[in-house]
Amino acid sequence: NHLFVGGFGCCFNRLLLFTGRRFTGLRHRPHLNNLRLVEHKATISSTTQSNSNPVVSTFPSVHAEERAPALETYKEKSGTSLYPSVTKAVLRIDEFKSKYNDLQDGERLTAERCTIAGRITSKRQSGKKLCFYHINDGFDTVQIIAFAKDAKETYDFQSVHNALTRGDIAEIEGYPGMSKTNEFSLIATRVRILAPCQHDIPSTLTNVNTQLTDRPMHMLVNSYANDSIRLRANLLSTLRRVLDGKDFLEVETPVLSNMATGALARPFATRSHALDRDLSLRIAPELFLKRLVIGGLPRVYEIGKVFRNEGIDSTHNPEFTTCELYQAYASFDQLFSLTEDILHEIVVSAKNSGLTPDSHPHATIEFCGHLLDFTPPYNRIHFVDEIEKETGARIVDKETGDCMSADDLLELCVSSGLDLEKKAKEQLDDDKNHYTQTALLDALAEAFVEPKCVQPTFVFGIPSILSPLAKDSENEKGISDRFEMFVAGKELVNAYNELNIPTLQRQRFLEQQLSRQAGDSEAHLPDESFCKALDLGLPPTIGWGLGIDRMIMFLSNQKHIRDVLAFPMKGSS
Repeated sequence: NHLFVGGFGCCFNRLLLFTGRRFTGLRHRPHLNNLRLVEHKATISSTTQSNSNPVVSTFPSVHAEERAPALETYKEKSGTSLYPSVTKAVLRIDEFKSKYNDLQDGERLTAERCTIAGRITSKRQSGKKLCFYHINDGFDTVQIIAFAKDAKETYDFQSVHNALTRGDIAEIEGYPGMSKTNEFSLIATRVRILAPCQHDIPSTLTNVNTQLTDRPMHMLVNSYANDSIRLRANLLSTLRRVLDGKDFLEVETPVLSNMATGALARPFATRSHALDRDLSLRIAPELFLKRLVIGGLPRVYEIGKVFRNEGIDSTHNPEFTTCELYQAYASFDQLFSLTEDILHEIVVSAKNSGLTPDSHPHATIEFCGHLLDFTPPYNRIHFVDEIEKETGARIVDKETGDCMSADDLLELCVSSGLDLEKKAKEQLDDDKNHYTQTALLDALAEAFVEPKCVQPTFVFGIPSILSPLAKDSENEKGISDRFEMFVAGKELVNAYNELNIPTLQRQRFLEQQLSRQAGDSEAHLPDESFCKALDLGLPPTIGWGLGIDRMIMFLSNQKHIRDVLAFPMKGSS
């Protein structure tokens, strides 16, 4: 075994192997010596083996060609590379401003010396002997004032400032002071380029295709892209703090497995050459997490990616992040208060961080024209009762618990004026010409229940046929102990009392298999290994899942999921 470390990353599992062992160093890897950094001088066209279409580099850009002479002069005058390493301790700009925030108007501390670094966001020249810049390091922005008289002994003023332009990464050494307009500034005594920007950075970028294909440029131009990433970090930190405080244990479960189970979704398939067998990317970690509860861990949670081979729209991406938790010896009713506690804390923490784009008080946020109040308690709607109220039809018999047949549900949908064409494309195979009960119940919910869930709302009283992994209610026949929580008409949380009866779970899996044979490609696959684990005894357990990406959408007031993902999926076109 060996430990490979590079680029500020390491193999964590291998790191664990070395706990308490003698570390013998890195294995020699001669093939890495062949890597070279090449400065391209012309446009490069190449054809990859996997794609017959030529891949054309856009370097050098017109912008790079225009500024090449100035950069060459800078290199000759400074005698340094255009890409030097940092050799001095660099002070963060926010720390720099905080350290000297008591400066008076016109005051300059010429005896102090500080070094900061970041990206030039603006440049303004006043004659040949004075330049103004604004520089941002990702934490804050500050003005730079460069006088020719301060550069005489440290650097060539003319060559540096002729070369330096908006977008460049620069290092500036100097002293703090206030400008004539009383703007806090760093007065430069030494300036050098750390990395020139070879492309012109536009002042605005609204083209969605460019935003998706050139993500770093999008992040540089549109600050909300970075804000959503910071919001995500804040949310995850808050979520972990809350759950750790409730004695939940964070765990990891497999992403690759023999079959994808735990949700109604179509998986991605792959193949392991080492194992010589087909594998699937997980669509949910649920069944693995419940195995951990069976194994003796009563409170567990996992935050991670799941993958579903489905469409891309404003709220769906093929890979997305969820948090799932499981708590043994807890009641279904506790799930409601647990959800309210977690979401309220997430919203309040995000607003206190200053990262949310609105200024509404406490736990209220603005999303697509709606003011959403996450202060408990939340609204509640009964799934079956609400559809009966809107259509006059009872879809689950109160006496027997039987759900309407697919034919009767279809007739109800048609008589209610529902458009089923989209639902057919989403849920049925091309060679099937009929609808499943699941698809039709979803269509009814989308038409009559979800639009009423603007404020945070629990939708409970969900038919058991939609919940193959949930326990049946002890008070209502044919109804599961399950709720989905919607906000602004979008599902955010899914939670239920876990089914822990092995014989009934096997029966549910069989029913799902029949649904799959009837055309429902998203029906559960039977997982006998999980059923064998259930045979050992699963304590009464509640389960809960939160869509992290959608929560970020609400917090950042973004109506499309691509605007809260660092690298969203993009269609081939």
